[in-house]
Amino acid sequence: MACGDAPATLGSRVPGPEDVSRSLPFVVPSGLLPGSAAVWTVLVLLTLLEAVNEIFGVGGPSELYEVWFHDAALAMAAALVLARAVVVPAHRRAWLAFGVAMATWSVATIAWSIAYGGDPNPPYPTFADVLWLLWYPAMVIGIAELIRGHVRQFELHRWMDGIAVTLLVLVVGFAAVVQPATDHSSQGLLATVVDFSYPVLDVLVIGTILGVYGLLSWRPNRMWVLIGAAVVTMAVADAAFAVQQARGVADSGHYDFVWTVGAVAIALAAWIRAPESGAEHVRVTGMRAVVLALVAQALAIGIQIYAIFGEVGKSERVMTALVLVIASVQIVLARPRAGPEVAPADPARPGYSGPASGLPESAPAASSESSRRWK
Repeated sequence: MACGDAPATLGSRVPGPEDVSRSLPFVVPSGLLPGSAAVWTVLVLLTLLEAVNEIFGVGGPSELYEVWFHDAALAMAAALVLARAVVVPAHRRAWLAFGVAMATWSVATIAWSIAYGGDPNPPYPTFADVLWLLWYPAMVIGIAELIRGHVRQFELHRWMDGIAVTLLVLVVGFAAVVQPATDHSSQGLLATVVDFSYPVLDVLVIGTILGVYGLLSWRPNRMWVLIGAAVVTMAVADAAFAVQQARGVADSGHYDFVWTVGAVAIALAAWIRAPESGAEHVRVTGMRAVVLALVAQALAIGIQIYAIFGEVGKSERVMTALVLVIASVQIVLARPRAGPEVAPADPARPGYSGPASGLPESAPAASSESSRRWK
């Protein structure tokens, strides 16, 4: 033993790859540690280079970043999510659904780049939109599977809070974004419907995530935060593209990296460590139990007040009515349930201390079996 080395302690061992993988904040099997680190490094580097080029216009020809780097990053993110479903058994079905969602998005993007990448006036919509729109049902399936694995007690009325807020966000979005853009749209009906399907479906998925946050007592872990951030990030890019496309000035070359960031967030959520199944249920109390419902009602009231001074379309009135219907359903679902009837206390029973004492009744001492029952 070299001078200065501490003697080996009986029973001690050198930490192995398994110990290293357990100490990381990610679910990475020990055999995949070297390869996964390289993949993540390349993915982050591609995303940063694409963002720098699109924001500042530096680094070379934009096609290299908007097409090659962008498509490669989406493909790598999809591969990472699918790898999570294959390698790690926990919540496999959920991450398989997320992986399918990311794969359809990636395939659609690559196929569109091959077919229309060099066309200055590509058609819209195209076959790629079918695959892009498949991202939404696959994501919802993945979220539903994660709810089953991470939420021990599903409270429907709590989850409906997120749906109520979603409907009101749609009202505001229709009034502030969709309707003005449609009025100035130069495209046909099919293109308009497809165009605004993206932000509308984005908002619905965001509402689903908000409902999940309510089920988690507004204490989502890092995995749920990353999923929510990814959905919001992609929704912002989709909304910007929808408005530009409707006005005939679509140019996503300055914010393609936003979609890439969303894809990276989903891939990161797939591999980050989360609490075990059923460990996250905490009973919601206080203002956290009603904050989302209060926000929904406040928005509904605000829309009705605005209707007094300005014109409100039929769609906004329908959405507001739906929010009130949801609130009524929540009241029914959250109503107190009648419990088993409790027999009135018998003053003649041994151990009865009387209603005025304010103390619990003492256990009778007639027999050891009776004592065990009362305890």
